[in-house]
Amino acid sequence: MSSLWIINKAGGLIYQAEYFPYPKEGDMKSNDYLVLAGTLHGIHAIASRIVPAPSKESQGLEVLEADNLLIRVKMTATGTKLVLLADTAHPNSSSVLQRAYELYAEHVMKNPFYIAEMPIRIDAFDREIQRLLQ
Repeated sequence: MSSLWIINKAGGLIYQAEYFPYPKEGDMKSNDYLVLAGTLHGIHAIASRIVPAPSKESQGLEVLEADNLLIRVKMTATGTKLVLLADTAHPNSSSVLQRAYELYAEHVMKNPFYIAEMPIRIDAFDREIQRLLQ
């Protein structure tokens, strides 16, 4: 149904929750996800610079829709990006992404043992994201 990535401000993938039923033959490796996250980070940065109206400030790529895929990006105040990949038929992808951001703030950023910009390894956050995306 959907997948959530969290990309740090340097473009590194620090969290990935996968809930797509991919075919077994084409399973993606962890390195593939790192490359895709870095590419999306670059596209997001370029999109924030090529604004048609120079008087307006842009946060970069927010929504990308293809035939069967919807990519929604939420940029946090610290430069971290939450990326939701979902089916285009997903009824409320923007609210799911907003809720994921709230869970990130609650379980990750308030955790005194979490070091910013590092991979997220917090069981309570994993459980809440799994519940949200399924």
